Amino acid sequence: MKGFVGEIFTSVQGEGLVVGQRMHFIRLLGCNLRCAYCDTPAAQKMAGLLHYKGRTFANPVEADFVAETVQERRVAITGGEPLVQVDFVQKLGERLSDQQKTLFLETNGSLPDALLRVRDFFDMICLDFKIPSATRQKQMWHEHARSLDVASTKAVFVKVVIDTNYRPAEVRKACSIIARVDKNIPLVIQPVFGRKIDNLLELQRTAQSILDDVRVIPQIHKYLNVR
Repeated sequence: MKGFVGEIFTSVQGEGLVVGQRMHFIRLLGCNLRCAYCDTPAAQKMAGLLHYKGRTFANPVEADFVAETVQERRVAITGGEPLVQVDFVQKLGERLSDQQKTLFLETNGSLPDALLRVRDFFDMICLDFKIPSATRQKQMWHEHARSLDVASTKAVFVKVVIDTNYRPAEVRKACSIIARVDKNIPLVIQPVFGRKIDNLLELQRTAQSILDDVRVIPQIHKYLNVR
């Protein structure tokens, strides 16, 4: 089984609930969205070379080759949007589960049927709810709700990226979707890097009136100047 991979590297997790943990990152190529704040635009297209340890490899690459690069106990599969290559993610999940790795999936939560196929390989799932004011994309509340239903059998948290023009009603909508499943599911509010977000603490307070665990966490790896 072959897939398109943009880069493989080791770093600290810079976002979300497990920020600071050392991980082996596998960044897949291809995405079904074009978010305005995307910080990995090169990963949007399913094209290009694989970069690994200062070398380049032609895509697509074998899942077995990718799995054999893993040295760390924790592995993050990210993108792009990993689930646009769901067959490849499934094969990676099988191989890395055989190696008894702790697997972390980062997904935009817009492909619930694909998520259902691979859910059980992952120890933790991050669902990135896409709010229109930040993404400049159409709203996807239905897809996000279905994805959260699928992911709720695992350790899961929701991330919402907010820009300077965020609308509190969008965050409240995200909170209501989470609360219908379980108000103990954590919500991470992530400000776009480098932007000064007004009323951030008030937004957190509003979210906490609906959910039990709301955290404001920026992209730590950017402050550390690492990948």
